Amino acid sequence: MLEYWFKEKRTLVDFRRGPLGPHFDGFAAYLKAKGYSRSWGRGLLGKCCQFNGFLIERGITGCHELTETLIDPFLDLYLENTRSAGTYYSPRIVTRGVLKCLFSYLAETGTLNPPKPKRIKKPYDWLLNPYLQHLRQECEFSNVTLQRARMQVGAFLEGLGRKAARNRFKTLRAEVVEGYVNQHLKNSPENLASLGGSLRRFFRYCAAHQYIRMDFSGLIPPVRRYRHASLPKGMEDSALERVLDAIDKDTPNGARDYAIMVLMMAYGLRGVSAAELLLDDIDWQHSRIRISAQKGGKEVVLPLMDSVGNALVGYLRHRSDKTPFREVFLTVKAPVRPLNSLGVSRLVREYMHRAGITMAGAGSRTLRHSWAIRALANESPIKSIADVLGHRYIDTTFIYAKADLKTLRQVAMPWPEKG
Repeated sequence: MLEYWFKEKRTLVDFRRGPLGPHFDGFAAYLKAKGYSRSWGRGLLGKCCQFNGFLIERGITGCHELTETLIDPFLDLYLENTRSAGTYYSPRIVTRGVLKCLFSYLAETGTLNPPKPKRIKKPYDWLLNPYLQHLRQECEFSNVTLQRARMQVGAFLEGLGRKAARNRFKTLRAEVVEGYVNQHLKNSPENLASLGGSLRRFFRYCAAHQYIRMDFSGLIPPVRRYRHASLPKGMEDSALERVLDAIDKDTPNGARDYAIMVLMMAYGLRGVSAAELLLDDIDWQHSRIRISAQKGGKEVVLPLMDSVGNALVGYLRHRSDKTPFREVFLTVKAPVRPLNSLGVSRLVREYMHRAGITMAGAGSRTLRHSWAIRALANESPIKSIADVLGHRYIDTTFIYAKADLKTLRQVAMPWPEKG
């Protein structure tokens, strides 16, 4: 399989020597199956070949002697006279990633048996692990919410130090907890409303299971948020067109991004809904598209608009048909995998920046707000807007009514004149 990447006999001979020589053909086939481009695949294999030469010079004759501790000495030698080509490019990080890919392949094929990393036991594992299990099984929280709870509650318990141990946790006093909470809220980079909610939920769980003498959830200072304190921020139609014009639809990456943007603009989708869209959700025969439920909402089946269908067809021509993934939107560069909601939000912000959109908080939510505000301006019924947005309760949709300035001006009372 090395012949797929290289044609020179001298190069092939160089690859097939040393401790990694017998494994390069399989690794080359692995990279091809993952969808690596020829240029990137050749560069990746070339770095691994140089690593193989380093192993030969070290007197290593088999993979049983191979460990990841050899990576740093190789990088020191290989990159001794190399300087970074730009602010955001690090040859060391790139080369380390290449070698990690090689080691992962060797581990998958059973050639290498890396030692399992020893899990560091924390003094609060006795409490955090059952709590996360409670959130998963009884509260049925999503994996994203569970991961956030692990980070937020774990960071708080880490700050308690030895006081989080099983034999000392119940002795915590309110003034001690309040001091730790205030300091943690002050220093944490997390969203304070989200962090406060996580800690209150955690303290209620501890009180219910009698891990603490009293419920400390009342010690968490509230972050006041008024539902109708601000207007939803949308974009003018001309700004949306500028965003679409900033996308190069002739490239595989651009065709994918254009389809995502058109889809979100046409239906007011969340970024996560675009990321989780499956090929099975598009009914080409009946011109319909299904949007899965999010955030306690409901599933929606909508007509497939011509602009959306054309954009999807333009992207699907570039999409690999050999991938096992059913998600519509995949990464373009190997290893090919589904695009997640963070990736969707990132590309939306990038194209808004290219189009010169500088409004605060611009992102995928802005496209959703823009759709709702535009629908109200075109006198669409609030129930129809709620149905398209997937809102289970129509009260959720009324937040956009305050952004309908045209209608609000008609009902505004005149300002009283001085007598």
